[in-house]
Order: sequence, then C-alpha cells, then structure tokens
Amino acid sequence: MSDLLTGVLPTRWHGQEIIPDFRPMVWLVNAYVRGQTDADPVGFARSAVWRFYRAPRPLLETPEKLFDAYRWMMEFYQAGEKAAEGASVRSSVSSAATLPFDYQCDAPYIVAAFQRLYGIDLTRERIHWFRFRALLRGAIGEDCMFSRIIDWRTADLTEMDPEKRRFYEEQREHFALPPELRGGAAHVETLDDHNRAFLARFQQR
Repeated sequence: MSDLLTGVLPTRWHGQEIIPDFRPMVWLVNAYVRGQTDADPVGFARSAVWRFYRAPRPLLETPEKLFDAYRWMMEFYQAGEKAAEGASVRSSVSSAATLPFDYQCDAPYIVAAFQRLYGIDLTRERIHWFRFRALLRGAIGEDCMFSRIIDWRTADLTEMDPEKRRFYEEQREHFALPPELRGGAAHVETLDDHNRAFLARFQQR
C-alpha cells in the first residue's frame, strides 16, 4: 500500500493497468449496500472488473482470471480505506449499527463538501481513490452540510437535553437513509464479511 505523503499513488495493481479514480469504487459500494452483488455474483464481478481495469477483456477469459481480478480490485478498495485511516474521524461515526452516509443518497452533500472545503469539483475532476477517501474523512467534523448530516445520524442522544435531542431526532428523520440499505440498523454485516461470502459463492460457480 502506498503512503499518502511519501509514496506514489498506484495506477497499476497486481501488474494490471487500472482506473484509480474514485468512481469505480463508489459504484462498487453503492451496489454492495443495495444488495446488487447477491443475485448474480459472476455477472456482478464482470461488471466491476470492466469498470476498474483499463484492459479488462483478458481478465474475463476464464472464471479463474475473473476471480483473481475481482479479488485484486477488492484489495485496492481496502487499501484506499487503510490509506485514509489516519484522517480525523469523530468517534460517533464508529457505530456498526448505523450507516453514517450513502454515496448515492448523499451525493449532493459530498459534492458540495469537496467544493466548499477543497475547491474540488467532483463532477469534473478525477481523484485517486486513496486521496478521495482521505479527503472525505477529513471533511467529517468540518463546517459543511455533509458533516452535520453525519452528526445528526450517528450522535448518541441519550444524554442530550430534551430540546437538543428533539432537534436531532427531527433532523435524523428528515435525513434518514432507506432502511433496506445493507449496513443500516437491520444489517450489521461488514464489507469484509460480505466479500468473504461473495468470493466463496463465486468459487462454487
């Protein structure tokens, strides 16, 4: 894994040219939390590989090659998460039963946060996944709507005074994410857990 400060962010992964932009990874997460990976693991893996690799066709030739290509792509996703671990994150976001944000539902607020805090237009610019994750983590706790929404969704309300608690409950209801999203209160499965199960099913095909 590349160090964000001292290393060169990778554009090749396991010897393959990749598209390191954040968009394939965001697509992957959006599909995961909506359960789109479950019905057809092989078909989903083909779609994901096609988005991530610059020359995906040879990686689709056999089930073994496809399996490895998908597994490598997931390693890249997780490396981006690890690269951003040093960024500031509020402890309230750590609740496993609460999904703090969703790339699809919260897209306008994420775009606005990057524009406000960093002067980056996410609708136009290409940003390496590792850097994107670090910047997104850095936005949490800053003065922007995205950060406020995460706070409203994840804050511990038990010791708040009644007036503040009522306000948080109203905001939490207003900005509630769809309950069927994986990772919400009814789904505590982690992405690592899912990937292990996904790859196990894939190998059985």
